[in-house]
Amino acid sequence: MRFLSKRDANCDSLEPRAYLLCCGKTLLLCLVVLGLLFVPYSLFWLWQSGDLAVERAVETQAEGTFAIFGSGISQDFVDYKLRLYARVRPEIVAIGSSRVMQFRSHCFAKKFLNMGGVAGNLPVLRSTLDAMLKVHRPEAVILGLDFWWFMPAWNADPFQEEPPTSGSYTYSLANLKKPWDWLVTGKISVADLLRPLTGDFRSDRFGIMAQQTDDGFGSDGSWYNTGESTGQKAPFDFQFRDTMSQVLSGSKAFYHVSDKMPAPCQAHLDAFAEIFCRLQARGIRTFVFIAPLSETIYQAMRKMQAEYPHLFGLAEALRARGLNVLDLSNPRSLGANDCEFIDGFHGGEITYLRVLRSLCDQWSALLAYVQIDKVNAAIAAWKGHVLVHDERVSSLWEKDFMALGCKKRSSAP
Repeated sequence: MRFLSKRDANCDSLEPRAYLLCCGKTLLLCLVVLGLLFVPYSLFWLWQSGDLAVERAVETQAEGTFAIFGSGISQDFVDYKLRLYARVRPEIVAIGSSRVMQFRSHCFAKKFLNMGGVAGNLPVLRSTLDAMLKVHRPEAVILGLDFWWFMPAWNADPFQEEPPTSGSYTYSLANLKKPWDWLVTGKISVADLLRPLTGDFRSDRFGIMAQQTDDGFGSDGSWYNTGESTGQKAPFDFQFRDTMSQVLSGSKAFYHVSDKMPAPCQAHLDAFAEIFCRLQARGIRTFVFIAPLSETIYQAMRKMQAEYPHLFGLAEALRARGLNVLDLSNPRSLGANDCEFIDGFHGGEITYLRVLRSLCDQWSALLAYVQIDKVNAAIAAWKGHVLVHDERVSSLWEKDFMALGCKKRSSAP
């Protein structure tokens, strides 16, 4: 197809109508050339950054090499975690929402995998567990509950079929645009865009979050909040203000109950009981707990107790159905404080070591899977922290990123 003739080479010499046509052809040619450059460079960039390299990330992690997967494109944790689960085939797993992603393998005595982040509600929890059990049956499951799962406002039908998601890490047109969108919005710099040409992308980091700030999933499936905790980026929930606004307004996960929406909902309690019985019927030891909140948020909710019966009445309602559940929503029951929380409802690594110890205290059968001496030693050495410092993750040390007056280490104990 002819775009420009010799006669058109100098548009300035043409009549107005011909001039506009010539300029249009020139613009079209430029767009075609840019498009031809845009697609291969985007492919090259995304391959090098590892944002869509879920297969490579899983392969590396499953082989035992420490690597972090933190994609900036897809937050489809179910797709990634099921792939990792099929490769690792663990003996014990932790499962739930993002609020269980801080359990780490270093304190377990048997092969462990963190499947946190795969369950935003009861239907997804059920479908993910079914998908896991089709591949491999673990010996034991640690299951963390979110109180908002038991409200119709969060999920209307707890028995609905909601198949696990897949196919999120593809080289679609929308994903190919991402590096350029990130450049425009300031998420990445020109230097970041040129990293494939300078060889600055790290081979043990997959995804722009992992490449930039070491945020993402480690090889055991646990999540590292490295960027915020080391002061590389501002905390989203600074001093728990965002979570507190949700508590006071009754928004997002912190809905207030009403006469039209009583909670905890009987159907949702029945749905969880059915999930629990599925695990028990397969001979899987199941240890259930209600995940902790930061002290600031828990105390605020306690003052509004009438608005939150789906939290304060949840353990009793589940026990009434014969389900043994440990209520750890109050961080004081663990000996934890606000310094150990990433935000208002996500405890850090030390908080979840405390959770693990409390679970072992409640159920001695769990001790066969846990190195309790390591748990106690880590709590003693790193109390008041979100992370146990690990040079494999980052050489940067944790800061008082919430400005709460928390004392943080700058050297190993």
